[in-house]
Amino acid sequence: MNESSVIASKRSIQRTSRLAALRALAVIVGLCSGVSLADEYKIGVINTDRILREASPAKEAARKIEQEFQTRDTALTKQEQELRDLVSRAERDAAPTAEADRAARQRDIELRGREIERQRRQLAEDLKTRQFDEMSRIKERLDAVLTKLAKDQGYDLILQDGLYVGRGVDITDIVIKALEGH
Repeated sequence: MNESSVIASKRSIQRTSRLAALRALAVIVGLCSGVSLADEYKIGVINTDRILREASPAKEAARKIEQEFQTRDTALTKQEQELRDLVSRAERDAAPTAEADRAARQRDIELRGREIERQRRQLAEDLKTRQFDEMSRIKERLDAVLTKLAKDQGYDLILQDGLYVGRGVDITDIVIKALEGH
């Protein structure tokens, strides 16, 4: 590609960018010219994080997952404590122990430590997968609730997580109640 075609390409891109900026400006001017979207459309905005924190199905899923993984976490915590105790004993008994015994004990400690780390990583991975599955189910329910709510109450548009949301369009509380009844 020669220099003149590179310059032509840059100019074309700049022209396209200017046109896009002018279009955006025209939309903003049109919105500010007295035509109110609220008069023509019914818009609602939800706070997804709040729904996933406060809605009963989300709380129930979190409780269920916690119970499901509590046994494994408790067992790993016990193994970690046993390993710390073993390390303390090994340090305390290091002087009177023969070199071969010390080396064998150190290998055993390292092996147990790696196994506990592996089990911790596996637990974290399993927990993450399980949480993702539950959140997917909740989001499916949420989608169904939002679709029904939009149809029943005449919403033209429902948005998630706006930068600034006025009270007049925030329907998070309504959605939480609807999700709990669904």
